[in-house]
Amino acid sequence: MSLKFIDCNDYILIESPTGMDFWEIMEGITKLISMPGFKNKNDIWVFTSGQIRMAYADLYTIKNLVEEICSKNSKGTKTAIVVKNGLQQTLGIYYSDIGKDLPRKIRVFSELESAKNWILT
Repeated sequence: MSLKFIDCNDYILIESPTGMDFWEIMEGITKLISMPGFKNKNDIWVFTSGQIRMAYADLYTIKNLVEEICSKNSKGTKTAIVVKNGLQQTLGIYYSDIGKDLPRKIRVFSELESAKNWILT
């Protein structure tokens, strides 16, 4: 797995140097939920470069995994998705729409600083 996890004080930062890859995201979610304190922390996923190796239908599979493993008690927590290009942004927005009924709020950003500001408010 090439995802990089950084446990910050108020959130967990997940960076993907290889782009949006369905299997890496699925593995990353599984690893993320095993991290201490994740239930009460926000998370920021950063996809800044690389290829896109996922399809629109994969977004539903990701949503179903998050729904299955994330506690209903994590309501009020946030997930920010930082993207750099149009197709990544489109997939991020589709996912935020698909996941609107998840306990975690989801928003898409083009800059890491904006995502951090939203996460911390």
